[in-house]
Amino acid sequence: MTSVLGGVRLIEVADWGFVPSAAAAISDWGAEVIKIEHPVYGDPMRGLITSGLIPGASGINFFMAQIARNKKSIGIDLNTDDGRKILYRLVEKADIFLTNYLPSARQKLKIDVDDIRRVNPRIIYAKGHGQGQKGPDADKGGYDGCSFWARGAVANRLSPPGEQPITQRPAFGDFISGMFTAGGIAAALFRRERTGEGCEVDVSLLAAACWVMSPDIVAAMTYGFELPQAMRGMVPNPIVNTYECKDGKYLTLMMLQFERFWALFARTVGREDWLANPQWDTPEKRKAATPWIVEAVAEHMKTRERSQWEEILRASDCIWAPVASPLEIQHDPQVIANGYLMDYEDGQGNKTKVCSSPVQFDGEPFAVRSRAPEAGEHTEEILLEAGFGWDDIGRWKEAGVIS
Repeated sequence: MTSVLGGVRLIEVADWGFVPSAAAAISDWGAEVIKIEHPVYGDPMRGLITSGLIPGASGINFFMAQIARNKKSIGIDLNTDDGRKILYRLVEKADIFLTNYLPSARQKLKIDVDDIRRVNPRIIYAKGHGQGQKGPDADKGGYDGCSFWARGAVANRLSPPGEQPITQRPAFGDFISGMFTAGGIAAALFRRERTGEGCEVDVSLLAAACWVMSPDIVAAMTYGFELPQAMRGMVPNPIVNTYECKDGKYLTLMMLQFERFWALFARTVGREDWLANPQWDTPEKRKAATPWIVEAVAEHMKTRERSQWEEILRASDCIWAPVASPLEIQHDPQVIANGYLMDYEDGQGNKTKVCSSPVQFDGEPFAVRSRAPEAGEHTEEILLEAGFGWDDIGRWKEAGVIS
């Protein structure tokens, strides 16, 4: 396994999903990540599973397994002078400081960019937040369901017109934005390697949504009107559509060049008679007959189960994909072959798999180096490595500065 960031140390002062997911990707790439958590409360993400949000969930906390693997956790109360003393000692030997705290909190805790750079001028200072570092909402909180999904036009474009906007899946915008943050940090490390200077990296959920939705946004500004929202039943190309199969599962065709792929598709699915149909035997006729072709394809796709169509289509040059469920992903031959899922085991022997960060180096998949830690699990180990003694540790524990 290639460790492109081996020897790099990242200090994470962040909670929930967005910014910690960036640190998870960087940990996959070989960096050492030290997660700072409150000595009493820990990361609130830890409580989502046990709060009853996921009925029947037990054993592994899947959120923490995904975003806290390969990390060490130290419990520090940053509201105290001694807590900041400990943090600054860790910052002295760090390469990256990563946070999602809002400006007012960073200033109160004395962990803003100037505070951290006084301790380590070469550090990469990275932060992620809801709406951007400037403007009237810069100091307001934001989750991805608001700042990314709703405010960033994602919900609007993916919801059928006239219907209630659909809600996003858990951490959908968080993990997209987290990868942008990880990429920005990597670029900042490259600059420091070239110039010796650290820099500030800033990513917001709203900015990430603007990038993801840029085709819709740029089109609207260019033409003065918006591209159509997601609409059921509106299919301008019969082989760019999702069809139901005999077993009730769905399969998506994505052949944007209709005239190039139409004959190939018809022959592949055993319907050469479509090519001889006098109502569809020219490009002009096929365009006019689009609704009827869609209906014919839909009826034919229901004659076989999805697994049978997969076998047939896989042997062709057609462009397609199954509409997979989360449980089906683990059986996808491409997911397996490329190591996109990694084996994971917690401290009690419970086993599962977690998703790898999507970047690979030298063609090698990643593996989990260590499980997600309990809150403050590595407090003593990290403090001793930083040069503090047992007397300090005992005094700080008694005062509630550390866990």
